[in-house]
Amino acid sequence: MKINLGGVIIEKANAEIGIQNRAFRYGDAVKEILRFVNGEIIDWEDHYFNLMASMRIFRMNIPLDFTPEFFQEQINLLAEANQTKSGRVEFFAFRNDEVDYLKASINFLISIENSDKEWEFLESENEIDVYKDYTVNTAFYSLVNTYRPEENIAEIYRLENDYTDIILLNANKKMARSLCGNIFVVNGEVIRTPKKEEGVITSVLRNNFISKVNKSEEFKIEETEIFPFEIQKAEEVFILIDGVGILPITKNRKKEYTSNKTKLVFNYL
Repeated sequence: MKINLGGVIIEKANAEIGIQNRAFRYGDAVKEILRFVNGEIIDWEDHYFNLMASMRIFRMNIPLDFTPEFFQEQINLLAEANQTKSGRVEFFAFRNDEVDYLKASINFLISIENSDKEWEFLESENEIDVYKDYTVNTAFYSLVNTYRPEENIAEIYRLENDYTDIILLNANKKMARSLCGNIFVVNGEVIRTPKKEEGVITSVLRNNFISKVNKSEEFKIEETEIFPFEIQKAEEVFILIDGVGILPITKNRKKEYTSNKTKLVFNYL
């Protein structure tokens, strides 16, 4: 598998970064996750502007050649090198380690995971639980897709207990998101999801998905406050994962879910 490191296509196993790299040492990086489908970057313009907004929030000195066309070319070159027609793309932008931190130049890393499907419907035995050992920060800067060390501990908890995903709560003990993505709770034709103010990471896929579903006649998505106990009353629960698709949840403790309506909603991707 090859990656794109600063415009150079290289085997992943041979890629090197310095030990002073700020992304490695401090998590000083932002991330954008996209879907590549049949040689096309889905919602590319929205993703590009979201990436630029994240870099500005982190006060990065954005180079003039970081244009939509340049990045699109870099992703296409990587997809061609990996013979990838469809898959998940991760785009990292980070500051280089330089003496003058305020004027530090910016580098990037692009990786791609191959898939034989346009979008993934991750149908399996998917059990979820609520994680209560820490809460999600809902502040403006926390809504950028970046490194969150506390989520590593939640991931260990998930692995130790053999859960597929974990629901994260905010300081008000309401649902914010999951480790994998954005959570949606289905009852009848109404689908509820935490509103942005609850700790939702800015996501192009989430925004466009909600817009598409709300234009349909089948379902209505409400962005609102959701307490964790409400998933016990839900008919169905699913996670929308950036760059991947939908993860239907089948179980939370003794509660079991179907995924019939989730399969219908999946068509809106």
